[in-house]
Amino acid sequence: MSNKKKAGWIIAGVAGLVLLFFLANLYVKNKIEQQLDEQLQATAYKDLSVNILFNRFSVEDLKLDRERFSGNIEEVKLSGLSYSEYLFNNNIVINEFELIGPQITVFPKDSSAKETSGQQKLQIKNLRVKNGKFSRQSADTTEATVYAHVTSAAVENIHSGMQLSTLKSYQLEVDSLFLKMNPEHYIDVGRLSAKNGQVEISDFKIRSFFNREEFVQRIPYEKDYVRLDVNEIKLDSLHFEMRKDSLYLRNSKMTLAGANLNIYRNKLVADYPNVKPLYSKMLRNAPIFINFEKVVVNNSEIVYEEQVKAGEQPAIVRFAAVKGEVDKLHNLKELSSQPRITASADFMQGTPVSIDWTFPVFSAQDKFQISGNFGTIQGEALDPFLVPSLNARARGTINSVYFNFFGNDDVMQGDFRMEYDDLKVELLTKKKEEKKGFLSAIANLFVDNEQEPEEGGSYDVQVERTKNKSFWNFAWKGLREGLLDAVGQL
Repeated sequence: MSNKKKAGWIIAGVAGLVLLFFLANLYVKNKIEQQLDEQLQATAYKDLSVNILFNRFSVEDLKLDRERFSGNIEEVKLSGLSYSEYLFNNNIVINEFELIGPQITVFPKDSSAKETSGQQKLQIKNLRVKNGKFSRQSADTTEATVYAHVTSAAVENIHSGMQLSTLKSYQLEVDSLFLKMNPEHYIDVGRLSAKNGQVEISDFKIRSFFNREEFVQRIPYEKDYVRLDVNEIKLDSLHFEMRKDSLYLRNSKMTLAGANLNIYRNKLVADYPNVKPLYSKMLRNAPIFINFEKVVVNNSEIVYEEQVKAGEQPAIVRFAAVKGEVDKLHNLKELSSQPRITASADFMQGTPVSIDWTFPVFSAQDKFQISGNFGTIQGEALDPFLVPSLNARARGTINSVYFNFFGNDDVMQGDFRMEYDDLKVELLTKKKEEKKGFLSAIANLFVDNEQEPEEGGSYDVQVERTKNKSFWNFAWKGLREGLLDAVGQL
């Protein structure tokens, strides 16, 4: 064969390969366009690039409009599509899949919609997301209930039908996160970082949508107005999966540092009309399963404010330098352990206080035990609470307080001991400027100031629970009864 004929055959062969590649590229491009239209219901896109030779595909400015989600993606890139899996098994296996600049809104699932079956199996070996914005809307409003700005994310080995527990390798960076808690409050997170179970959260906040005055006008009955700031939250080994159709979270140690909690309650609003469950029942009935072996709180503060009279300053109780541990925090019936909370703090103007509290989660009677003690308290340290709430103030020294209460959902009883020196009660005028001398003298007739320091009288306490009030109201009733018995008040 002459060189001219050989050259002709070579040219023809090359031309045939080019034509075959072109036709194959065109066929694959048409199939992708069909998938975009039928499966993703893309309303528009541009610059669809297909290169089957190098096994790379991309599409720009992809706009989606499906029943469950909608939005647009600046660019979608994928490479390493398994041709053999697609041609012979009708499965989609992709080595690399990247979403750049997605802005996606997810809508509630239609419970009446039927699940589709017989779809192609999908596997993505490496999924990456860059600069994504994701939000979720509730069924009854166009406002977002969840919003997150994901700076970067990477997940390995995603496949159709996978369970959360099979998610082994992942990385997530979020620099803004918003979650609507209820009609009055929301959660705002400055930064969240997660990698294979290690989670770090900084600048965590709970805020109200309203100021205090607006909040009180909007609520039909007593509710807490909450403001919380936490500098840092760490979880060392967060594991999640589905269990009995509910989310199950497990972690060995969680640390909260620099938390500042402020709770404001207006007592002029109508009482809460329903039964408030104790914490054991709340855990039993929680919509998710949890098993946190240890939760540690460091360097934190709690301030409780109670508005008892209109136009006046609220009564204030403050706990500073709070340190605490929660062991065996769970709601798993098969575990025999029970949650135990130990904590210490500085009460009001530096009085040391500590508590030890346990409550079996699956106790039918919601049993609990709580004990604790207070160190030396100067009477004037109680002014921020006593003056606004009782129009009174105490003077003298309370040397120590100890209590040990056992209870259930109906009744609480136990021991209360208090030592004090020269304790006096002063009742104030309405303007809170002068003490009512005669009434103060009458009140102090019932204060036993003959107690010797070493006596430390012990008193039996028994109180019934007010079912529409919280556990802490229950505990306060026990402390109040013990206090009144200790000072000899009627």
